[in-house]
Amino acid sequence: MEIDYNAGSKMLRGFPKIKKLGAVSPCGESTPFVFGGRLYRLELADPTRGLDAGAPICALIRDRETGRILSRFGEGCYYYSLYTENDTVYVIGVRSQPRALSGDTLMLFESRDLRHWSARELLTNPGWQYYNTSLTKGPDGYVLCMEAGSPAEYVGAHPFTCFFATSPDLVHWELTDYGKAFSKDRYNGGPWMRYSDGWYYLISVTELPCRRYTNYIFRTRDFTDWEVGKYNPILMPDEEDRKLSPYCYDLTPTLIEKIRTGFISSNADVDMCDWQGKTVITYNVGDQLGFYYLAEAEYDGPVDRFLAAYFDE
Repeated sequence: MEIDYNAGSKMLRGFPKIKKLGAVSPCGESTPFVFGGRLYRLELADPTRGLDAGAPICALIRDRETGRILSRFGEGCYYYSLYTENDTVYVIGVRSQPRALSGDTLMLFESRDLRHWSARELLTNPGWQYYNTSLTKGPDGYVLCMEAGSPAEYVGAHPFTCFFATSPDLVHWELTDYGKAFSKDRYNGGPWMRYSDGWYYLISVTELPCRRYTNYIFRTRDFTDWEVGKYNPILMPDEEDRKLSPYCYDLTPTLIEKIRTGFISSNADVDMCDWQGKTVITYNVGDQLGFYYLAEAEYDGPVDRFLAAYFDE
């Protein structure tokens, strides 16, 4: 069940203030993360920007301050996401099926130095089409959120729905009841999930009328009842998206001109981490038709505070 505002709901604290910092990279979906006291980004490198599934596609690790790329890996996959624990970095990629960017198998890449990566199959679910993923750890183990586009009998009438799997050890996985999928009554993709203070928070992309895209935040304790954030939506497209961040790298003159003048209808695929007392947020700007770039924003406070602020009266 979805729990939304009612006639007695109040908004006393106001919308959380997010400062957009500008474009940082030509790449796709990204995860910012801290490792060894430095801030890095996992980025999806796709030279054709989703238009050719046979192109050389990989994940890369970039030092946010210097722009230096430490490694490239994960070829044959798409839609990468990242999770860190105990000095180990885990990256999940969806193994691409022929002539498709999605697939029914998730791969797990592991590293302790951001340069050398091992790989193994995480889970497979024949006949399914998975896209973006997000991994978090709660009191009962790991929870993996998976964006699915098919089979239609489980996903529903809309193109993307979030499904879940659980594991005690990142090795043995159990798919949760498909009836707990969220949410089948609308476009609900590009998930980011984090466990915080008794809640599982989910930020996902939704489609507004006339092909506009933004992010909504929800939270649940049991994956049955979902509370809708009071201060939705998060990060609507605006002129601040056209700025160039001091930490931008590899932006060609052609892309810079398109950032300045191109049609932007989407702020999507939010990810975030704590950094020096603030929440660093990455997201994609574009038109969902092949034009996109990676941008950064920040919130003045830690991630836990940022998430809870969307539910404060």
